[in-house]
Amino acid sequence: MTESEWLACSRPTLMLRHLLGTDYPRVRDVEAFPNCKGSARQLRLFACACYDRVRHLLPQPLAQAAVEVAERVAEGRGTREELHQAERLVREPLEAMEGRWRASRGAERAALEPTYDALALALQVVHPEAPKAAYYASSNAYLAVAALANAGGGGSRNQLAEERAQSDILRCIFGAVFHPTTIPSEILTWNNGTVVKLAQGIYDERAFDRLPVLADALEEAGCQDTDILGHCRHPGPHVRGCWVVDLLIGRN
Repeated sequence: MTESEWLACSRPTLMLRHLLGTDYPRVRDVEAFPNCKGSARQLRLFACACYDRVRHLLPQPLAQAAVEVAERVAEGRGTREELHQAERLVREPLEAMEGRWRASRGAERAALEPTYDALALALQVVHPEAPKAAYYASSNAYLAVAALANAGGGGSRNQLAEERAQSDILRCIFGAVFHPTTIPSEILTWNNGTVVKLAQGIYDERAFDRLPVLADALEEAGCQDTDILGHCRHPGPHVRGCWVVDLLIGRN
């Protein structure tokens, strides 16, 4: 995938294959990802973002709690054992309803759909391997959106919209994948570290509506990087793991 293809792509599966560095037909069977272009943290945060985008459609407390564990682990505030425990807690009820789900039709299937899809998606988010969590959370999320919209006849349209949104999220997190960017130290220290403090506040509070304010501060500090400034002023979606915010606060 070239940079121009990356910037125009609306197929998250293709973008994820580029990031994971594999063309193997079944990512689930890949044992290692030596050419992966993203960190485990970034990939896990993308998986969490896939769930967060459709959270309102999947009101299942156990699934949501599992995703919160996955984010804590990604950020270094949780343990691998907590991740495994979250996986077990999601897998058990999912397996318990599997038979009924497969046999269901019509109104029964519609009633089971939100719970089944929530648990199935959360199970991917907490997958022990972050590359596989990212890859399969993506497809589970956009297919769940399509399934839930099918009753109104908008399944395909909704799936494509979700795929486009996920593609934008991948660009938000991995925006510098083709040309890694650095920030001069004088910008980081300008005005007693103003831009770093702004970025940290955006990160901590998920206040991505403040990114244009951050762009203004960066310009005032002397930043002329059009990729950085353009990303901050782009309408998004933006998520935790945003490459510009991470760059400013020293995360990857």
